[in-house]
This record gives sequence, C-alpha cells and structure tokens, in this order.
Amino acid sequence: MLKIDNEKRIRITRGDSGTIVFTAQNNDGSDHEFQAGDIVRLKVMEKKDVTDVVLIKDITVGENCYSVDMGLNSNETRIGEYINAPVTYWYEVELNPDTNSTTIIGYDEDGAKEFILYPEGKNESRG
Repeated sequence: MLKIDNEKRIRITRGDSGTIVFTAQNNDGSDHEFQAGDIVRLKVMEKKDVTDVVLIKDITVGENCYSVDMGLNSNETRIGEYINAPVTYWYEVELNPDTNSTTIIGYDEDGAKEFILYPEGKNESRG
C-alpha cells in the first residue's frame, strides 16, 4: 500500500513497493518541464533530525516531461527494524541536488512533509 494525501503525506507499508509521481511548478505557477538528464532525489530523514537520513533515492529523467515517476522497491521501504506501530519520518524532494539544487517538496510554512511507515508482518513463522 502506498498513498499520498492532499498534504503530501506519503503513507506506505514497510516492505511494500510502489510508485510516486512528482510534478513541480515554476515561480509563475506554470508547470515545470523536467529536462532529460535532470536528477530528482527523494530523501527520507528521521523526524526532527534532518541529519539522520534513512533513505536516498535518485531518478535520472530520461526525456523532457512534466512528471517524474519514482519507483520504490520493497528493500528500499524496509527502513529500520520491524515496527509494531506507524513510524513518522520527514522527507524532501530536490531537483538536481548536486549541481543547482531546488527543493520541490520539503519543509515549508505548513511544516515538515511526512513519510509514514506502517508495520509489515514478519515473513517467517515461529516454527
């Protein structure tokens, strides 16, 4: 399960895979056109500790487009140990983070953007 709500909260079950579609707007409100070769980076951090990064995922844009699909696989969403309750992280999305960084989604006047990880069941029995 992967869901994104109107507040840009990402909710995913630990160990699940899914695709996040990113778009951006220019300062004038028009849709941003990503260029071939652009890098889009998702960075997930411990809540209230932006120095403790738990996941970084980069996507290279293949051709000019107005949206970028970022797939997360089950290994990438297995953050930390097994959990018995939801765990909230913070996240941000940057465009070209290593050259001319622009934050597309991140901490703003509405606060941090949340990446909420739900528990997954263990894949083995007690046997």
